[in-house]
Amino acid sequence: MSLQSTVDRRQLSEVADLVRRGTRFLVTAHANPDGDALGSMLATAHGLRLLGKEVVIYDRDGAPSRLSFLPGASEIVTKLPDGNFDAALVHDCGDLKLVNAPLPNCPIVAIDHHATGKPFGDLRFVDVKASCVGILVARLLRALGIAFDQKIAECLWCSLVSDTGWFRYSSVDEETMTLALECVRAGASPWSFAERSEEASPLERIKLLPRVLDTLELVGEAPRRGAILTVTQAMLKEVGAGAEMAEGFVNYARGIVDVEVGAMLTEGPHGFRVSLRSKGRVDVGAIAATFGGGGHRAAAGCQVASSEVLIDALAQALK
Repeated sequence: MSLQSTVDRRQLSEVADLVRRGTRFLVTAHANPDGDALGSMLATAHGLRLLGKEVVIYDRDGAPSRLSFLPGASEIVTKLPDGNFDAALVHDCGDLKLVNAPLPNCPIVAIDHHATGKPFGDLRFVDVKASCVGILVARLLRALGIAFDQKIAECLWCSLVSDTGWFRYSSVDEETMTLALECVRAGASPWSFAERSEEASPLERIKLLPRVLDTLELVGEAPRRGAILTVTQAMLKEVGAGAEMAEGFVNYARGIVDVEVGAMLTEGPHGFRVSLRSKGRVDVGAIAATFGGGGHRAAAGCQVASSEVLIDALAQALK
C-alpha cells in the first residue's frame, strides 16, 4: 500500500477529529454526480451513521438513474434542509462552485483528488495521487475505527471502478487493488454491480449511441489526434433520452487508434458541457483549466461556448 505523506496524515487527523466532535453533518459532492462522487459520499454517510452521527446527504441533481440502486442513493435530498451542521463534507470537487448550491454556514471539508481547480475548505483532505475519492474515504473511515459493512463496501466499489475505468487506468496502484479486495471481502459483488450499472442499458441509450457516433470529428494528424463527439438536444429529444444516458460515450472517441484525446460535447442552454479523456500523454486537466474547468491528467471536464474553441484548444495541445 502506498505511503501517505506527512501532510496527508495531518489532514486526515484533523478531519477525523472534527468528525468525532460533531453530531450532525452534511455530506455532498459535485452536481451531476458520477460514480466516484456518488459512491464516495454515500460511503462517508454510511460510515458516519455507524458512529451514531446524524447525516444529511445532498446533491443538487440526485443520483444518476443507472446508479440509483446503490445503498443510500434514494435518501439523497436535492434541496438543502434547514438546521445547523457541525460540518459539510464535500466530495470530488476541485472547485466549490461545482456543488452548484450555497452550503450552510459551517466548516467546509474538502475530500478530493483533483490536481487542478480552485482550492477551498476550512479543512482539506486531498491526495492528487489517489485513484479515486473512495480511497480517501476509506482512509478516513479506518482512522475513525469503522469496519466496512456491505453498504460501505458497495459504495466504495462504485467509486473505485468508476474512476479507474474498471482498474484499467494508469492511476491504479497497490492501494487501489487492496481496497478492492477489502470491498469484496466485506460483501461487494463485482458482477452484481456490473450487471446493474453496465449491463442494463435503457433502450434509449442504445438508440442514442449511433447518432452520437455519427458526429465524430477528428482533430490533428496521426499519430497524435483528438476525436470529438457531440450530443445535441435534438438527438436526446428524438430518442427520448436524458443527457446522463450518454455518460461514457467519450471513451469510444478515446479508443480510436492514433487518438490521444477523446472529447464529448453535450449541448445545454448556454453552450456545451465537455468531457475530456486522455490516454495519458496529453494533460486534459490543463486543457479544461483554460476554460475554468478542471480534473486530472487523464480525465477532466469544463464548459465551452462553442465547439470551435475546443477544437482550437485540442489542436494546440496535440502539437
